[in-house]
Order: sequence, then C-alpha cells, then structure tokens
Amino acid sequence: MARRLEPARDDGGMSLVEVIVAMFIFAIVSSGVIYGMISVVAMSRDSRAREVAANLASQEIDLARDSANLFALLDVDRTTVVGKDTYYVHRATQWVSDPNLAIACGAGGGNLRYKRVNVTVTWENMSPGTSPVRSDTVVQPDAKVNDPTKGTILISVLGVGGTGISGVTVTAVPSSTPGGAVALTDAPVPTDAQGCTYVLKVIPGNYDVTVSRSGYVDATQAPTSTTTIGVSAGTSTSAAFQYDAAGTFNVTYAGGFVPPIGEPIRVAAVPTTTFVSTYGTFASVPGSSNSMMRTFKLHPFSSGYQAFAGDCAAADPEAWPNSTNAGGQAISGIRANGVAAAPGGSVAVGVPMGVVKISIGTGGTRYLRVTPAVSPVAGSGDPGCGSTPPTVSFGTATGYGIPANGVLWVALPYGSWRLYYGTGTTVANWTTAVSPGQMSLPATPLPERSTINPSGVVTFDPRVVTP
Repeated sequence: MARRLEPARDDGGMSLVEVIVAMFIFAIVSSGVIYGMISVVAMSRDSRAREVAANLASQEIDLARDSANLFALLDVDRTTVVGKDTYYVHRATQWVSDPNLAIACGAGGGNLRYKRVNVTVTWENMSPGTSPVRSDTVVQPDAKVNDPTKGTILISVLGVGGTGISGVTVTAVPSSTPGGAVALTDAPVPTDAQGCTYVLKVIPGNYDVTVSRSGYVDATQAPTSTTTIGVSAGTSTSAAFQYDAAGTFNVTYAGGFVPPIGEPIRVAAVPTTTFVSTYGTFASVPGSSNSMMRTFKLHPFSSGYQAFAGDCAAADPEAWPNSTNAGGQAISGIRANGVAAAPGGSVAVGVPMGVVKISIGTGGTRYLRVTPAVSPVAGSGDPGCGSTPPTVSFGTATGYGIPANGVLWVALPYGSWRLYYGTGTTVANWTTAVSPGQMSLPATPLPERSTINPSGVVTFDPRVVTP
C-alpha cells in the first residue's frame, strides 16, 4: 500500500511585518496604561498637596485671628516645607471702613470697622490648571479703634509701583491754622511693610503730616513731603503720599560732540536742566562745576523723563514753531527720547546742545558769560527767553576761565545767544563782546541749523526734518 506524504511544515516563524505590527499594538496599549497610571499618581499627589495647603491656610487664618494688635497684622509671605514639597503662603490684609471697599491703610475716612484677611497657598510642581488654595476671614478689633471724642490719622506711603514703602519717618504737628489741634504725645512709628502707620486718639483739628527718608523724593522732587489734613472726632482721616528712592540721572551735555585734541569744551558752571515727565516739568540746577557731566536725583517715574538744557522757552525743542527749510521740507522741534531710572537705580542721559568755538587771542585770566538775545534774529522762529533774560556764567573758580590761548568750545542750550568776556570776579564787568569773527561753528554743527549773524548773535535751532 502506498504511503501518503504529508506536506512539509513551514518552520520560518512570524514575518518581520507581523512582529512590527504586534510591537506597535503593544506600545499603544502600554502607553494608555502608563498614562492612566501617571494620571492617577499625579491626581493622588495633587490631592495630598491640596490637603496640606488647606491645613496651612487654616493655620494662617488662626494666626491672624489671634493677633492682639490689628495694626501689626500685615501682609506676609512664608515658605514652608512639608515632607518633600515646598509650599508658599501669602497673606494679604486690608482695613475696611465700608464693607463694599478694601482700601489700603483705611484711606477714605470713616470708622475703621474690621480687617479683611485673604490667605493664598501654592506649592511647587502644581498641576496645570490647578487653582491655589484660598481662605478668607475678617478680624474685628477687641476695642473700638475710633474714640468717639477723638480722631485717627492713617498714613499711607506708596512707591511708583504702587507697593508700600517701609521705614519712612512720619511726623504730625498742628498746622499754621490749628483749628484745635495740639502737639501729639507720641510720634507716629515709621511705616510698616505695607507703607502704613497710624496715630490714634488725636485731638480734632488741622495737622501737617510730613514723611521723610534719606535718599527719597516725592513726585514734586522734594526730599520731604507734607500734606495738611483735618481730623474730626470719631472718624479716621487718611494722608497718602507717593514717595520713593530717588533715581540717579547721570547727564552728559553735548555728548554727541568731541572737540579737537587740546581744545576744551565747557558748559555753564550751574547749567539749569529741564526734565519733562507725564506728571510735570521740573527745572533742576546742579552744584557748580566745569564738568560736562552732572548728576541729578529725581523721582523714579516709570514713564521716565525727556531732558533738555536750559529753562527758557527757546530751550524746549517743542516750543519752536513748525516750519519748512530751504529745500521746502517740513521741520519741527523734537525732544530727545525719554529715559527712566528704577527706584534707587541710575541711568545715563544725553542732553543735546549747540556748540560754538571762540578764539579771542592770548591774554591773562579771562572769564566768560552768555546772555540770551533779547530780540532773536528776525524770521529765525526762536521763541525767545522773555524780556529779562538771565545771565549764564561759566564760573570763576580755578580752571573755569578761558584758556590762556583764548580758544574754548562753548556748549549752550537751544536759542539765540550773545557771548561776552572780561577780567575780575564780577560778572557784570565782563562786557567785551565776542565778535562774529571770533566765533566759528563745527564742521557738522549740533544742532544742524546753527548760524552766527553779523551782529554777533549765535542761534541754535533744534528743528529737524519731520520724520
């Protein structure tokens, strides 16, 4: 009988394609499982962290409620480590005189009713979208803050960033029209971390409240700031100040011009410099010097200042009328870009000016004075410097005079000027006029539209082709 042959078995195993497909399916399934496990772990960790944060918030609320002096209950930030996690606790406080308002230092008057406390807790590696833990309460003083027969003064000192300035000295004295005010028995304590301090049980009347701190200035550039308030019985009266560490503005005059070697350049001994901000215009005068660099201390407005030399109308580029030049192009005066200094910081400021060279020949010790032209050159567009223009002295101290060879570059504000020189220390005796032939402008004058007319008036016109 014939033997039936069985077909040969395929011993080749799985194909490469089948292996890849199997691995791909396994990877998809594994990714889903791993993602689910990670999500569960993250949710568990976040839940535990949130429970700890809630306990920390509750502890902070208890500390606030236990405060014996609500005036000492202030904003605070704490860092706490629990296990391996770091938590950040922030407490914010506000006096409340009206339940619909939360005003720093109780500003706005009225009776101080209670203090609102808000606690927020966050932690490291919070899951995206997770909200901080928050707890809120109000704390009422054990006794009335406002004496029914006396008043309360609340002082708030804020910096340019709107945050409180601590360590500011505060005084309160009866004003020139006291209206019943009397000298305080106890001086106010310096401002706290919120920039606040207070005076309790004040006899009703009018008081001058003053703040001061070394190196600080208010929004009017005053090193001390005073406001007059009226205190009434049974209520709180607020005195608010904007006061911050002065910024240092290091001014370089005519910084775009470098005279030839051996030929000095000078600016007035006390060059009035004007700083313009969105909050006002301030004219400042530095100490006497023959340096081309001076330092000014100013309130550190975040918007900064535009600076120009001088304080006459002609000194301000924007005071010059719009016009056209010889080529028919529109020209206008544009101030230099504004610069800002951080509180307590410093910044360099370049102040553009006109420059003219005088060559009056050799001689002994001679000194220079300059006066704005009472009648600017007709048709120049110069807005002038008033009917009684000031005299600008270049000083008589050692090293201030005109060099023995009679050559000196002079930096002046925009406008029209007459130059005089003479001997002795009396400015009024310096009457020898610098003639047109003794003056010259640089090859590239600063500003571009500079002229010397036949009568000896040098004009620096700040207008440029309108951008």
